[in-house]
Amino acid sequence: MNISFKKALVNLSIILCILFASGVVFCSGDGSHTARESSYSVFSHGFKVGQVKTVCEPFSRGNKKCFKFQSETLVHANFLFYSYGLDKKEEALVADDGAFYYKRTSLQNGKAQLVEGQLQKNGFYFTIEDNGDKRTQVIDRGEYDFTTLDCPEFNMGPDEKEKTLRVLDFEHLTVLKRSYKWLKDEDIQVDGKLIKCKVIEFSDSYKKCRRWVKIDELGVLVVRQDGKGKEGSYTTRIVSLSVKPQAKTAKNNS
Repeated sequence: MNISFKKALVNLSIILCILFASGVVFCSGDGSHTARESSYSVFSHGFKVGQVKTVCEPFSRGNKKCFKFQSETLVHANFLFYSYGLDKKEEALVADDGAFYYKRTSLQNGKAQLVEGQLQKNGFYFTIEDNGDKRTQVIDRGEYDFTTLDCPEFNMGPDEKEKTLRVLDFEHLTVLKRSYKWLKDEDIQVDGKLIKCKVIEFSDSYKKCRRWVKIDELGVLVVRQDGKGKEGSYTTRIVSLSVKPQAKTAKNNS
C-alpha cells in the first residue's frame, strides 16, 4: 500500500470530526418534535473506507429550545501489509448561542480516548483521558467567536461571500483562524429528491474543505464534503436521509 494512502486512513479520525461536528447547529426550534437521521459513506483514494450515521433531535433546556447531536463512525480497512480501525462516538448539545456540551469516545487502532467538555461562564472546560492518562484543559470564551459545532457559514451567500473567524476546533481542542468562502448554489440528488445546497469552501492550518450544505426547518444538513489535509484527501457523501418522530425528550447534560 502506498504511504499516502496509509496516512489518509490514519487521518480519518480528524477528517470525520471535521465533517460531522460541523453540521450540528440546527436553527432555533419551531415546536417540531422530529429527529433527522443521516447516513454517509466515506471514500479515500478511490476506496470506500468507512461509514457514519448521525442523528439530531430537539429538547428543552429551561425555556430554551436546544438540539442534541449524536454520531457514530466506523472505519475498518484491512490490507495485506496494513490495517486500520476506528470506532468513534460523539455527542453534542447546542443552543441558539452555540455549543455548550461535547463528548467524544474513540478507539483508534487499539488506543482509547475520552474527551468531555462543558461551557461555563468564562470558558470551555475539558477533561481528556488517553489510555488511562487524565488531564484537563480550559479554553477561554473570549478567545473564539464560534465552535466547529456552530456551523457559522450557514448564513453565507451572495451578500456575504467571504469571512474569517476564530473557531474552537473540538477535534484538536484549539482555536483556529478559519476562512470561509461561498462559491455557489447547487442541486444535489439524495434518495431521488433534489436538495438545493450552498457550496462553501473553508480552510485553516489543518485542512481545506469544500462542503455542500442545506438549510431547512431542522437546520443545517451536510450533504457532501470533499477535503484535503496534510496526510491525505477524502470524499464523504450522504447515502440516506430520513426524518422520524422523536422517540423521547433528550436529557439535559448540564
